[in-house]
Amino acid sequence: MIQEKRKIRYRLPVKVISSANVLDIEKILLDKDLQIFMAEEEVTTIKEKGFIILDFGEELMGGIRILTSHSKTPQDNYSVRIRFGESVTETCSELGEKGSCNDHSLRDLTTYLPAMSDQIVGDTGFRFVRIDNLGELPIRIKSIYAREWYRDLKINKELGSDDELVNKIFQVSKRTIDLNIQNRIWDGIKRDRLVWIGDMEPEVHAILHLYGNIPEIEESITSAENKYPLPSWLNVIPSYSIWYLLIVYNVYSYDKNVAFMHRHLTYFNGVIHQLDEAIDNDGNLRFENVKECPNDFYFIDWPTLAEPLEDRINAHINLLKYALPKIKQMYIEMNLDCSKIVRMITSLNKNKTTLPKKKQLLAFYQLANNDEESYKLLIEDGARGMSTFMSYYILTAVANRNFAKALDMMKEYYGAMLDKGATTFWEDFDMDWIKNSSRIDEFPKENEKDIHGDFGKYCYKGFRHSLCHGWSAGPISFLLENQDKLNNY
Repeated sequence: MIQEKRKIRYRLPVKVISSANVLDIEKILLDKDLQIFMAEEEVTTIKEKGFIILDFGEELMGGIRILTSHSKTPQDNYSVRIRFGESVTETCSELGEKGSCNDHSLRDLTTYLPAMSDQIVGDTGFRFVRIDNLGELPIRIKSIYAREWYRDLKINKELGSDDELVNKIFQVSKRTIDLNIQNRIWDGIKRDRLVWIGDMEPEVHAILHLYGNIPEIEESITSAENKYPLPSWLNVIPSYSIWYLLIVYNVYSYDKNVAFMHRHLTYFNGVIHQLDEAIDNDGNLRFENVKECPNDFYFIDWPTLAEPLEDRINAHINLLKYALPKIKQMYIEMNLDCSKIVRMITSLNKNKTTLPKKKQLLAFYQLANNDEESYKLLIEDGARGMSTFMSYYILTAVANRNFAKALDMMKEYYGAMLDKGATTFWEDFDMDWIKNSSRIDEFPKENEKDIHGDFGKYCYKGFRHSLCHGWSAGPISFLLENQDKLNNY
């Protein structure tokens, strides 16, 4: 029998964003008994062709529970359209409009509300819900509660800071991580429910700081290993196999769990072997021998996918220069043969990679080389050019030389999302989106851009863009690792 680890709680909407053709709207916000009865007086009535948009106050993972009363004919079923949204505008979008979709979790559906019913609808990431009455009869609704999945995890370490914005960023980062710890570790709660091992790296790093080595980490690692047997690259992306090495290293380093490491050592050594075969004696890296990975798919993150191939290859080299010395030390501690790792380090150090332009690529260059020129480029224009996925590495690379500057960049970048109404952090965010754009909890004003529907690239255009993505929680690791510096700031 499968054991469900998650728990359920209910919460009321905090406000009504908009409505039309609705009576007694304020009663939908009242806390009531979660039981439907024959004679319900405290009801909200959605009349023919009416609708209601509710705000539950923050991003949730789950659905809604609707308690429906009856009209003069209790046998009637009421046809409704229900749309979940991470933004107000997403709840009003049509499928196909600005990337609006049901690709991975059903967030736009038509269903029936039987009279005198208690119905549960939806299982997705959302903050807002729109309900339209599609029929000719008025619908008398007693209550609409969010039905939220959550995990009851005991936190190991809280952040101590006198800076209100820093504390807010930390708490919203934590909320983002919490929602993506389901029965496995996901990267986005309204998107696919796959285990993306590369996306997990910043998540696992943050989870270890917050909650320690919870079972879902190893369960996710094992799932990925089983799904992508060697000689495949994890998720068919070579950089994700490098991230896998760092994940396993970080888990081992958390509590020096030798038993954990030995459970994954065969696969781990296999990844090391494949990387060793891809690096020549001069430190050049090529993955052409892997049929499933096209030569131009040296993926770091989506915003750098259009960067020159050489820059993306060099980013892999610099990431390995950063990761391999850590892994070498782990092998020494465990009395394992590290000759292949030493050979790779020696070869890679011969390759003096050139400076890239993008900050996430510069971060790897700085972490591998610790030079003044890459640091100056990293801090140029402050938070402009930052990446949610790579935020921990960008901030860490800057903080190695100037913690105060890194903190300012974090506050500027993540604070801008908060200013746009974020209650969890996003799959991607570009500082250029700020100008003349709306908040996610408001409709755009005239001549204003929709911060959700009008931006995004690649696989996250418009409303498909996830506004709760676990990889964006880099501030957790960055802040907790720099707690002493923060205290003295």
